Amino acid sequence: MNRSQVRRNLIALQRGEHSHDYAQVLIGWRGRMDCEFSDATGRLASGTAALVPAAAGHLYAGLSEDSELLVLDVALHDPYIRALEEACGMRFSQTLFQRPEFVSLDFATLPLLDFAVGQLQRGREQADSLVGCQLVSLFMTQLCQRYSATASLPPRHARLALAELDRLIDRRLAEPPSNGELAAAINLSESHFICLFQRQLGVTPQQYVMNRRLQRAQYLLLNSALPLAAVADEVGFADASSFSRAYKRRFQTTPGSLRRAR
Repeated sequence: MNRSQVRRNLIALQRGEHSHDYAQVLIGWRGRMDCEFSDATGRLASGTAALVPAAAGHLYAGLSEDSELLVLDVALHDPYIRALEEACGMRFSQTLFQRPEFVSLDFATLPLLDFAVGQLQRGREQADSLVGCQLVSLFMTQLCQRYSATASLPPRHARLALAELDRLIDRRLAEPPSNGELAAAINLSESHFICLFQRQLGVTPQQYVMNRRLQRAQYLLLNSALPLAAVADEVGFADASSFSRAYKRRFQTTPGSLRRAR
């Protein structure tokens, strides 16, 4: 793909696995969709997004008939993207798309989502390329501003209230909290929360959430007779197969093997 574009993608109840030779921003608009990378899993709904590096394989599963995404296909060699990188003062491959990441859109960005969908819905052929450039610029600029905000780090002596975060996570294992919700629970901005979290614990907030989900799953596998599908649902996975993949990555064995060994 030589030129970046913006499009609507009705996922509905489809599921599958793919990768692209270009980066993507997947933004939830309607319904819900699970998205799974090799080391991160998240749920896309209105106001949440996934930053997908080029060639990052991912599984997806729509969870409702109206599941629909706004998708930015970002060709990093596109001259327009190069101009945006220069204007923002960053290389997107080394910043926004360094690794797969799930983010919450801020209140300034949310109105742009409805605006973008409305623009695309008009379908004016003569204006397609112009509208695409406009929408790519709007969303990429917002994401750059969000990323740049992490340059203002919290004091090095600051510590997270982990006990409070653990309580929130454990109450929400079936519907895991976003970074924005975790940050709000301890009165931090999302960008500062993420920086402080990674500095203190050495993992991203969503990796930490995933670990707690899988630890709870391990407990249920060893101490209950719940079927694997019920355990998967209890800890927020769309189905037993995605749960099994995540569990094996974490513990190097499958849930079924653990059950049989017990």
